[in-house]
Amino acid sequence: MNQTSQYIFNLYHYLLNLRDTMEYVIDRPHDAKMFEQRKTVLNRGIETGTALGNFLDNNKEQGEQVRNKIKDYVDEIYGEDSNVLSIHDGQVRVDHTQHIKIYDGVVGLTESIRDIIWGYINHARVKGELEDEIFKLMVLDDVFYRTLFTSLVLRDFEKSFGEFQKVFGEAGGKPTPQSNYIVQNELQKMSGMIRFVRAHTHCTDNKTLDLLDKAVQLLEMTEGRRDRRDNKSFKDLFQEVHKELNEHLKESELNVRKVSDKLFQEMIALAKVAAEKNEA
Repeated sequence: MNQTSQYIFNLYHYLLNLRDTMEYVIDRPHDAKMFEQRKTVLNRGIETGTALGNFLDNNKEQGEQVRNKIKDYVDEIYGEDSNVLSIHDGQVRVDHTQHIKIYDGVVGLTESIRDIIWGYINHARVKGELEDEIFKLMVLDDVFYRTLFTSLVLRDFEKSFGEFQKVFGEAGGKPTPQSNYIVQNELQKMSGMIRFVRAHTHCTDNKTLDLLDKAVQLLEMTEGRRDRRDNKSFKDLFQEVHKELNEHLKESELNVRKVSDKLFQEMIALAKVAAEKNEA
């Protein structure tokens, strides 16, 4: 693995920790040790001397903006005064009414870091230094991330849409402050995120793109901008998309792990050699 690939992989490692913050929207036990490890990586990974930290240092104003946004997000989600995540008896307690805060930081910041990585990939390609496995990893991860994000957010979107339908129906089909709040603060925000993730794809395979398009089309149906296919109920339409996303998610996760695990072992071997040289 050449130096450019090692640099890209270090950026990728930071990207993973930021992306995996989304695990907290899943209603299951979350260990405090992993929480602290991820928090440490996210804080230290933007310091001078790290792959991302050095890039931010070298890009002055824009770099400082990204660094400040990351700091604010990590503090809001992982900080001592966070009202989203907190530690109790060795477990992470999640306020599941605030999933949008978690998604909102991930969707913007991961895209910024992903753009940095693809900048290095394009630079490496021009210089003839782009290694196949690194390129393959980032394409496969693009598939996995966009499928994962869409899958998680769409589930929360469905819950909010169901609540909107209930409130709207109880009001005789007329807007109310409550229904307007759901639309403006939940549905519009989540639909915007799903569209943003679709619009910034780096992968080009039809299976992934068609599936992301199908999720966007479902959003259009809930907004009255597209007819429901075969006059199916929204419940059936959501179930159909959830099923396809889950199947693609399992497949894409296995694919990306095969490559990432291999490269991770290479990085460990390179670090071991470097450490032995330093000792000598």
